[in-house]
Amino acid sequence: MSGPAVLALALTGLGLAGAPAAQAGAAGAAGTINPTVHCTLPAGQGEATGPQTMTVELSPSVVDPGGSVHAKVTLGGSPATSGISLSNVPTTPALDLAMSGGATGTVTVRGPEITMNVPANTPILIPPYEGDFLIPVTASGPVSFTPLRTLTQTKVLGSTYQTPCDVTANGASIGTVIAQGTAGVPATLTAPTAPVRPSTPVALSGELWTPGGTPVPSLCDSTGGGCDPTKFASSALAVNAAKQLTGTATLAPAGAVPDGTYLVKVNDGTKEATAPLTVKAFAPTGPRAFALSNAQGPVGSVTTVSGTNYRQDQWINIVGLNADGLTLDDTAVYVKTTPEGTFSAEFTISDPTIAAVQTDEGGDPATTLTRPFTVTEAAATLSTGTGKVKPGGALTVSGTGWPAGATASASLCAADGSACDPGRIASTALTVTAAGTLTGTVTPASATPQGTYLLKVQAGGVSQTAAVTVAKYFIVLSTSTGPAGTKVTVVGQGFAPVATVAITGLKANGSGTSDTTRTKVVGIDGAFSQTFTVQDPATAAIQVKEVLVNPRIAVAAFSVGGATPPPAAAFALSPESGRVGTVVQVSGQGFAPVATVSVTGRRADGSQTSDSYVTRIIGLDGTFALNFTVKDPTTVALKACEVLVNGKTVQHTYTVL
Repeated sequence: MSGPAVLALALTGLGLAGAPAAQAGAAGAAGTINPTVHCTLPAGQGEATGPQTMTVELSPSVVDPGGSVHAKVTLGGSPATSGISLSNVPTTPALDLAMSGGATGTVTVRGPEITMNVPANTPILIPPYEGDFLIPVTASGPVSFTPLRTLTQTKVLGSTYQTPCDVTANGASIGTVIAQGTAGVPATLTAPTAPVRPSTPVALSGELWTPGGTPVPSLCDSTGGGCDPTKFASSALAVNAAKQLTGTATLAPAGAVPDGTYLVKVNDGTKEATAPLTVKAFAPTGPRAFALSNAQGPVGSVTTVSGTNYRQDQWINIVGLNADGLTLDDTAVYVKTTPEGTFSAEFTISDPTIAAVQTDEGGDPATTLTRPFTVTEAAATLSTGTGKVKPGGALTVSGTGWPAGATASASLCAADGSACDPGRIASTALTVTAAGTLTGTVTPASATPQGTYLLKVQAGGVSQTAAVTVAKYFIVLSTSTGPAGTKVTVVGQGFAPVATVAITGLKANGSGTSDTTRTKVVGIDGAFSQTFTVQDPATAAIQVKEVLVNPRIAVAAFSVGGATPPPAAAFALSPESGRVGTVVQVSGQGFAPVATVSVTGRRADGSQTSDSYVTRIIGLDGTFALNFTVKDPTTVALKACEVLVNGKTVQHTYTVL
């Protein structure tokens, strides 16, 4: 039996099976009846009919007209049972009572949500529950209460199911209270006369409410029964000093509030009133459709996916497809439709194999639509200048090839490109000219932790990233490459004022070079500038260290070229063969320091395999190491490429066993 089917059987209100019948209660006493109930099970699971004991105790026995009555409810076994056991099922019971005698209409006793365990093939027992309701302010004399139905809500798999069990025979009064006293003037309630949509605010107003009261809206059926406050997602109702009710109450989504005619009830703790309300969800006026704001762009670009004529309050799945029509799960984006049946979401072209964008409504294959997308070579460039900035300092940004005149925004991401957060950018002053030139500055928030990040800039559906180091102190070299004998200007920021710093060369293994050490006294602003001559061809970096203080140490890469050319880019695989699923260690050298390298799998025809690409930031010595998992059986080689720099590309064969 399916989950909803079992759930349906669990929804019928129950208490103690086999409780003996008794006479209806007198005023204020407990009354017990044993009527026949007919239960309509949700999710198309059928119906069930049989006896169900109902015991209700009402108090106090005498209540002011318009006053509150407290009810204790105990229900007997249901005519339906569950085929399998269920655990920890959130359940909310309710009982509708018809009034007669001194008042007419329907009131609802609604209990709190409880968590139930439901045994298989056993009468389901809902523990006794309690709730309050108000009698009409026009009530006078003895008011009898007769059970009409139970209505139980159960939450399973993210959905709320309702099961009404109507009394069809042997119904009778279970108790009486006496309405006695001076009736207050009844409150009034006005609701929209035109149909309203789920998930939308409903304007409510009224007069003669309780000043300072807390108005709580509920949605009841057309007879006034089954009142349910959860059918309103939120409320902004209030009562002012002039006793006027004003504000709105926002209906729950369409799945929880079906189309129909209802009564909206408001209760402020002292008074309540109802007004008719018709709910009608958006009805599509034509076939579903969606469009892309741009149908081509490089990896990292963003296209806006916009849809119309969908059912309202439905989840839309947006995902990329490769050329073979296979789903690229890591690209998935989810968005909910509006009360107007539309949706809009940004979709990032994060995979170079994307050939199309696909949507569906709630996973229904019959609603699947596809639009082609062409991944182009990245045209936009992004430079962060020195690539180093203090928290709260301005970083110069530039680039070319951006959409002309587009508005640019920035965010700071983790070094691997994840967790992009615009909140880490205190201010942005970026412009894109008519020629597509990006210029300006971005300022990381002063609370940004020190570390290596990626600055992500977006404009006109295109985005690019560039490495940024946020540090309280750092150095910048001008120039960072050159032959032996090159004079390098070393500029430092964030060092101890008036401290002395020593400037030395470092080899790739971290040991010192034969270059002559230079010293410099730091200015009172924590900055300095000093020329350093690189003579040792083994120099891979320049280090600055404070002398006899903290000491702060900062390092920047330097590449010696000319007399001693750098080694050619190369990498090795370990192992060079293996079964599908083998993790291969990729070790590279001779690449650009601090650049990003991307490693991908390749087929015999040179195309990229289905395996996920892996990126890594290259070290100061031009080396890197990473793990690449070979899952695609068509792999014949692994390929390493520098990203957005010199563009060194190296390929090494790999054999799938």
